[in-house]
Amino acid sequence: MATPDPLTAQVIRVTRPDTVHLRVACPQLQSPIAMHMRIHGCDCEDGARQAICDWVEIHADHCRLRLDTAEWLRDEYGRVLGDLCDLQSGECLSAYLVERGVATPRPNHYLETLMSLMHSQEPEEC
Repeated sequence: MATPDPLTAQVIRVTRPDTVHLRVACPQLQSPIAMHMRIHGCDCEDGARQAICDWVEIHADHCRLRLDTAEWLRDEYGRVLGDLCDLQSGECLSAYLVERGVATPRPNHYLETLMSLMHSQEPEEC
């Protein structure tokens, strides 16, 4: 069985210290889609915006980066939990931010997001 190509994304802009706006190539639709992604596994400080821009500028291969998602889980604001990786070296954005000191590790991020969604209230049907 052939290994599928990695899902690639292009960073459009950094909207918050922990959120990037992406353009993702969607093979099923044969067109790109736009989405917001929350960087998975770390809590970012205000200085992370510039660090994200610097990392993307260095590691983007023809404006493309590999998109790794946490099972397409979305947080309470609808942002996909994920990470961006260099296509060649595999270096991840979240690890870079922690290494630079502009983010702290958040190992239970996935479980905290699941618990937040489980405890949220659903509106009553109209």
